Amino acid sequence: MKKVIKDKRREAYNRIREFILTYKIKPGQRLDHEYLRKEIGVSTTPIREALNRLMEEGFIFQIKNRGYFVSDLSIGELEDLYEVREALEVFAATKTLKEGLEITEAFRTELEQTMDLYYKYAHEEPYRNRLMLDQEFHVDLAKLANNSLLSTKLENIFEKVNYKRKVVELHPQRGQEASEEHYKILNLFLEGNKRRLIERLQGHIRKGKEGIVGVLRAREENMRL
Repeated sequence: MKKVIKDKRREAYNRIREFILTYKIKPGQRLDHEYLRKEIGVSTTPIREALNRLMEEGFIFQIKNRGYFVSDLSIGELEDLYEVREALEVFAATKTLKEGLEITEAFRTELEQTMDLYYKYAHEEPYRNRLMLDQEFHVDLAKLANNSLLSTKLENIFEKVNYKRKVVELHPQRGQEASEEHYKILNLFLEGNKRRLIERLQGHIRKGKEGIVGVLRAREENMRL
């Protein structure tokens, strides 16, 4: 019985988060309990618990006597997320090299397959198709530090950032540059060159932040004109 209840809680949480991340329920839109209950096929209790968890994670917010609404990231919040992301990835890379944790051949092959597919999407496919591959590459590298809390937090940050990136079309050239940077980052990991790795990783993340923040600021300026 307890397993069934837990499964329903997990299903409610995963489905509602999916609705948010895929823009089925858009920023600012109210989350209707009855709609969610019928769409997911669970009772009110798992829905309520899922909403509370999503609120704790920042995906939604509550207005007293009005209900829950989908959050939208401000430019300031987006910049904060990128700063935390940089700190986590730099820490993970430093820990991995300091402790001499090795990249196995199988793991390296998996990373290279992710990078090769990202390269293909960066040159041939629509912008959105490469977002999950970018997340996969960076989170997988962070997992080498053997800190599950860190990798989970990083994954959560990527989900929020990608939620915003999905509606912001960046210049295709940035995707091609990022693809090249991924290969260089992995090579520096394999070489064990800590100083150059950290410099390359920080530069890579900051370029990504500057790109999306620049587009959003330009939009705000245009709206004022």
